[in-house]
Amino acid sequence: MDGKAILTSFGKDIYLSDFVNNAIERVASEISKIEIKSVVSTDDYIKIQNDDITRLFRTKPNPLQTTSDFLANVEWLRRKHRNAFIYPQYTLIKSRNGQIYKKYTAMYPLKPNSIEIGIGDDGSIWEVLFHFDSGESFTIPYSELIHMKWRRGASTIIGGGDDNGQGNDYDILRTLDALDKTIQGLPKSIEASLQIKGVFHAKTLADTSKIKLIRDEFESHIAESKTGMIATDLGGEFTPMNINATQIPDSILKFMKSVIQERYGVSAAILSGDYSGDQHSAFYQTAIEDFIVQFEQAASACLFSQRELDVGHVIKCYYDKVNYLSTDSKLKLADLAKQTGTMTLNQINEMFGIAPFEKGNRRLQTLNLVNIDYIDEYQLNKSKPQSQGGVANESK
Repeated sequence: MDGKAILTSFGKDIYLSDFVNNAIERVASEISKIEIKSVVSTDDYIKIQNDDITRLFRTKPNPLQTTSDFLANVEWLRRKHRNAFIYPQYTLIKSRNGQIYKKYTAMYPLKPNSIEIGIGDDGSIWEVLFHFDSGESFTIPYSELIHMKWRRGASTIIGGGDDNGQGNDYDILRTLDALDKTIQGLPKSIEASLQIKGVFHAKTLADTSKIKLIRDEFESHIAESKTGMIATDLGGEFTPMNINATQIPDSILKFMKSVIQERYGVSAAILSGDYSGDQHSAFYQTAIEDFIVQFEQAASACLFSQRELDVGHVIKCYYDKVNYLSTDSKLKLADLAKQTGTMTLNQINEMFGIAPFEKGNRRLQTLNLVNIDYIDEYQLNKSKPQSQGGVANESK
């Protein structure tokens, strides 16, 4: 590769923790519910295109993954490696008027173990060299990749910038280490409290050789005991001991877990599945929305030419937040939809899990609302005197 190069290795240390993986899985599973559409968006309208991009994301972006699996995979790569690269596979098609355009046939998430990015003197990125676990390496132009980042740091190119000089995971690694030692120490503490019942002081004036013999005999008694009871002819004193298992305050455990959860934008309520509409709204803003914004911008810039972008071609992600509303909030939304005609009757039924019916694909709208384009005309007509038979009705 020509020019400068940046070598990025992908760390794996903190991802041995089930707390980290549970948080990522919760985010990835929610992102897998997103619907992706190719649209033409202008100031006046948004129209979904039934092109090859929309068709790919309808069910299977590639032969190996469904759309939900694809999105979850991309988020796992983005969270664990802080960089997710997607390769859009295409064939070049020549139109009747002689123009060449891309027909997309698949979208593949890439999982390299390291990358090298070639950078020109002007700071522009030329190409990316991917190294894979198989030992193979491939160079792909950066302009033909969808690149998504997480915890980008101060780097202008890649995600996961090492701003503190001690590794990307240094800030969370200490908390994970403390939590791991705490959890591992609890079983040992409980086991010790059940095993040690007291101290036996043997009283004897035997010499060294006899003491060794006595100790060996005592140890053999211990090894042969099946019930925990030991028979011995040694005189001595037994001092009972009450060893209590170590108890970790619940506040300490919650604090250590919250540090991990906050890093990934996942609260304890979201992890447990026992959350309210407001809690899910906060989860969307901290963990889902940034993925949607990044994917829309990165995919649009990669998949469309400058001319297509100029006329409004973009990628849009649709995430149904209505499902997480309370029943009361859904009722208010349904009432608003009927007032404004923004939803069909079947769409309203779908919010409550009611099956569609034959004549339900129609919209209702109150007559009390006026189209803003005709509001001036409407007011003028209302201000004119009413007439009957060509003569103004003065009394009305």
